[in-house]
Amino acid sequence: MKIIFLNCWYAKTGRVFFDFVKENSLNTDIFCFQEVYPKLFSKLQELQPNHVGRYATENKVELLGYVYGEAIFVKKGLDIVSSGKINLFRQVYNDVGYMQYANIRISGKMIYLANIHGKARPGHKLDTPARLRQSKLIIDFLENKPGLKIIGGDFNLLLETRSVGMFEEAGYRNLIKEFDIKDTRGKLSHRQFTQKDIQYFADYVFISPNVKVKSFSVPNIEVSDHLPLILDFEV
Repeated sequence: MKIIFLNCWYAKTGRVFFDFVKENSLNTDIFCFQEVYPKLFSKLQELQPNHVGRYATENKVELLGYVYGEAIFVKKGLDIVSSGKINLFRQVYNDVGYMQYANIRISGKMIYLANIHGKARPGHKLDTPARLRQSKLIIDFLENKPGLKIIGGDFNLLLETRSVGMFEEAGYRNLIKEFDIKDTRGKLSHRQFTQKDIQYFADYVFISPNVKVKSFSVPNIEVSDHLPLILDFEV
């Protein structure tokens, strides 16, 4: 079972981004995207005719001129038991995001999938009371769910924060740390900062201990100002 998490950056890289999605749709079971506006969701659905899309949006709030949304695409034939979204912080014009979730039944097993776009402000990506509450909300929502749990996306957090450590304390494996990933942002992000201000982390995948990982990678390809997080696991 293969999942890709990716902050789309509103598809600002154009054809490079769309080619990446189209090519990977052939062998990817689930995509979890952040920063998706309504027309982009429709375009992504066109590129993936063998996947079923679920869209979560905040229609009244724009981020940087775009109507913000998140999207999960699941390969046809997989059973989406339920899906929805939960606000993680107060939505304002320059700071929008939430947890989109989907519960998927595969081969008699239940997967609880959380697609995260965390609080972006302040831009230092360090702990704040709101970010600590955000982590607690995610952990609490999944706490008593049976089955496999996979949480991923753009958390807008640095690796050393307590907001990240809370997931490890709750029993989740931090695949960014476990696989010694050095960067989840890539050159398109780094060019926006001076050398001393570069932020190498924002994106994470946390999994429950019962998820059997076959591979995990964060390839350094310029499809967005975030790098794709690619998880392959056994079902």
